[in-house]
Amino acid sequence: MTAESQVLQIIRDTPELMTILKLIRDQHLPQGALAAGSIRNTVWQVLSGQPVRLGSDVDVVFFDPPRPASDDLEIYARLTAIAPQYQWQVKNEVYMAHYNFKDDPALTSVSDAIGRFIEVPTCVGAYLEANELKLIAPHGVDDLVNFRCRPVPFYQQDDAHLDLFRQRMAEKQWQLKWPRLQITEK
Repeated sequence: MTAESQVLQIIRDTPELMTILKLIRDQHLPQGALAAGSIRNTVWQVLSGQPVRLGSDVDVVFFDPPRPASDDLEIYARLTAIAPQYQWQVKNEVYMAHYNFKDDPALTSVSDAIGRFIEVPTCVGAYLEANELKLIAPHGVDDLVNFRCRPVPFYQQDDAHLDLFRQRMAEKQWQLKWPRLQITEK
């Protein structure tokens, strides 16, 4: 089994993630996907033999240049009304390029945005195309399934970018939940 097929199977076998993916699909968002922590944490929980619990935000990402950023709140309100048990985060990634640094280049797609999340195992997304589960993993999923955490190349470019990675690692304390996790800067 490849690492990608392993991640896809974990998602398929997690009813809560499949429900969330259907809710996202039904919003008809251009390039709409579930991304980041919900998938990362679920994979690590399953591979660690832990119970699956969505303990983080449910990150919904999409890419729609003509849509104003204020529409994120409307989508958030719709999803919250349908499924209030989740902590929804909705982001049109068109507007996220300068979130951390004002001179970062513009984003071109959801895949480009996911590929610029700070650490490699978080750079994962999933979506339903009709009823077929698809994965977005610009840096692959080997780090994710092998409990390796390192900054994406974009965040290895200088100390200012690396400092964000270091800050996240200090705040998240993932090694307390997943002792197998190896954190490196390269």
